Amino acid sequence: MEPPARISCSGNCLIHLHSAAGKAWLQQHSCPFQQHVGPDGFTRFRVPTANNEPTFLSAYEIFTSLFQRQIAALERLNGQRVQNIVALIPATINSRSYLSELSTIAAAAGVRIVHSIQRSVLAASAYRSLRTPGRRTILVFEFGGQFLEISLLTEDRGLNIMAAVSELGCPLMNYLVSAVPWSFGIDSECDSLFLLYTRLECERAKNALCLGSATVEIKIEQLGMETRTSINREWLVQMNLNHLRSGIMRCLTEAGVRKEAVDEVVLAGASCNIPEVRGVLLEFFHWDKFRCSIDPANLMSLSSQQFINNFSSTFNIPVVILEGLNLGLYAL
Repeated sequence: MEPPARISCSGNCLIHLHSAAGKAWLQQHSCPFQQHVGPDGFTRFRVPTANNEPTFLSAYEIFTSLFQRQIAALERLNGQRVQNIVALIPATINSRSYLSELSTIAAAAGVRIVHSIQRSVLAASAYRSLRTPGRRTILVFEFGGQFLEISLLTEDRGLNIMAAVSELGCPLMNYLVSAVPWSFGIDSECDSLFLLYTRLECERAKNALCLGSATVEIKIEQLGMETRTSINREWLVQMNLNHLRSGIMRCLTEAGVRKEAVDEVVLAGASCNIPEVRGVLLEFFHWDKFRCSIDPANLMSLSSQQFINNFSSTFNIPVVILEGLNLGLYAL
């Protein structure tokens, strides 16, 4: 199965708007390794190696290895050993069990997690209130690369998350995956190869539209059967923008907050600079509520550095920020 050919398109490409998020969703919702139950009754996973020797690891060992790679990359970047970590985590997975697993894996990798902070809290803390001191309601819209997270926070003696929506993935892939089981009678979300195949077909179709094709036919084959779907650029662009609208509405609904009650809208991530993305936000919120004086493309990195400096100074220990592993390889 060959990956779709790489094409050169603008960073403002509305066709590929959710491609990176679709790839991240796939990594989080499918197991890339073949399962094997050993004589001891424990499930392990066949992990490929350079010499093609079969190596069987537990989920814990796989996550520890991934964590060690992240630490090694940070040490190369900083030119010194990393011992203490501040975990930067999505607002949607801030559970005790997740943090406990993350701390255990970090310890096995030889480092210590001294603090954790949610991405939306870090983004919102970059700005002082537009109002006089008191309670404020903040919508953090982070969109860039693999991240699309929409969070609603209140500030009243600290920033508190009311609701958060993420892991929205790619709407075209979501559409195809939801439609196919009716045709094939399969549980597509449990079939990793099917999900990978569907994503590759989605990207091929996007590439063709990006290169100028008026319409593209997507053919999905499984179990000797096939289904065909024709799409065009306008339909896909509207689907991509509607994906953002539904995410905002879902966040407001889950928090039980009307859009008029939102005091500030913090923009984070390079995709927030796309005019059509801002146009969607303007359908919900007035421009004077937007907080984007710091370039959204740089907000998270600047806020992270400021947080590290403050934390290190306060507790007199050197720390680095590490994006927490998403332990969402649900099949593991």
